[in-house]
Amino acid sequence: MKKTIFVSDISSIKYNHFSFKNKKDVIKEYPFVVKTAPDGSSYHFDQEDLAAMSNYEKDLAPHDEKDRLTKTEYIGKMKKEFYHQIRSGNMDEILAFLYKLENKDFELKWGGMIEPKFKT
Repeated sequence: MKKTIFVSDISSIKYNHFSFKNKKDVIKEYPFVVKTAPDGSSYHFDQEDLAAMSNYEKDLAPHDEKDRLTKTEYIGKMKKEFYHQIRSGNMDEILAFLYKLENKDFELKWGGMIEPKFKT
């Protein structure tokens, strides 16, 4: 039986550091690997993780100067992309790929507000 993990928010502590939250707390459940920034903030994905994820899903690439987006625009784009990957069910596969999991016994579901900017 699959474990359902509800994501209600996507946050960024820095332009290449993202985390999924449920009720304002960083999700600490399996399969997530929680990392700690020098300032003590918790997050899930950094530049290295985004580079690995982009091998599976090209739109989840780390920020670079080539895309001509400001850091703020990039963060907004990535939050929207993560949202769509969760809603489509593809984020489950991406996490299994990232963490090299044999069994995908979890599923992510969106449980938060749907921001108007995510709908486009």
